[in-house]
Amino acid sequence: MARGGTGNGRTLRLAVAPRHTANGYYRGILPLQELARRGHAVHWPGDATFQQLRNGGAPPWDAFLVQQMHDEEALEVMARVRRAGIGLLWDTDDDLGAVERGSEAWHRLGGRRGIRRHVKQATAAARTAHVVTTTNEHLAQVYRERGCEHVVAIENYLGPQDLGRPRRRHRGVVIGITAAGEHEPDLRRMRFGAMLERLLERHDGVRVVALGADLRLRSEHRYVHVRDVEIEDLIATECEFDIGLAPLLDTAFNRARSNVKLKEYAAAGAMWLASPVGPYAGMGEEQGGLLVGEDAWLPTLEALLRDPDRRGVLAGRARAWASGETIRAGGARWQAAFRAAAERARGG
Repeated sequence: MARGGTGNGRTLRLAVAPRHTANGYYRGILPLQELARRGHAVHWPGDATFQQLRNGGAPPWDAFLVQQMHDEEALEVMARVRRAGIGLLWDTDDDLGAVERGSEAWHRLGGRRGIRRHVKQATAAARTAHVVTTTNEHLAQVYRERGCEHVVAIENYLGPQDLGRPRRRHRGVVIGITAAGEHEPDLRRMRFGAMLERLLERHDGVRVVALGADLRLRSEHRYVHVRDVEIEDLIATECEFDIGLAPLLDTAFNRARSNVKLKEYAAAGAMWLASPVGPYAGMGEEQGGLLVGEDAWLPTLEALLRDPDRRGVLAGRARAWASGETIRAGGARWQAAFRAAAERARGG
């Protein structure tokens, strides 16, 4: 199906079917909203062009982003879109082949046999796409080694509306952690809850707030756990945090993660502490935080509790860093990826 040129000045007709997840927000909704702001035509699920696709027709799109999906139905749709001459992007933020036994993802994906099937399907989706997008170079290289030639690493970026939210007033110091349930095995292996218990025993005026994963702290009057927070409400909820925590074990799966958690903490006005692993390696005071070795969490936190001025300086740097990490900064990379997919589709 022949299409017009896709030079740098041409408006593109783009489509996306984002999932209702944090991944869908950062990798589907925000990028396409930014490209719409830049003047491109964006088709969202529910408009007439998607009905054309469901009826077996060829929608008038230049490029279509498939976000994370790789089941048999998704593969069939992707093949049909590619045959129609539409540029096809496939986005992922997980290294499924590195999922560890016993983790939440291990059980959710069906153990060794299920993971093997998912890796095979994900690889097929990546090879079908004209362009693969991932969250970092580590994961991009994983897919290059699986035979995908056109893989682009694009970080997760914040929404402009996530900046400048008012801080939530509170007494004392709030130490916060946002972690999905899949992090719970790592947190247990790091004995992270026990470390925070000791911190609360030694220091009055400190509270811990956990969003997502439950640390199961005994200090009920100084510990709050919230299992579910909608992604649109996350940063507003984190605006109570004074110190945001991002612990990671050094595993192949964790090395493929995104660094957006630190951007979220920074946008909320919190300084952060993170493990020197994967997406966090190389970050530090310039971005408003500190990297912490596995055995150094307690002394690092205690030093910060004794030094409010240092916390304030790092929080200020965090906010300044976050101001340059919105999708406005990343839009050009997404635009280039869509253009590349459209150009490759025109070339067959």
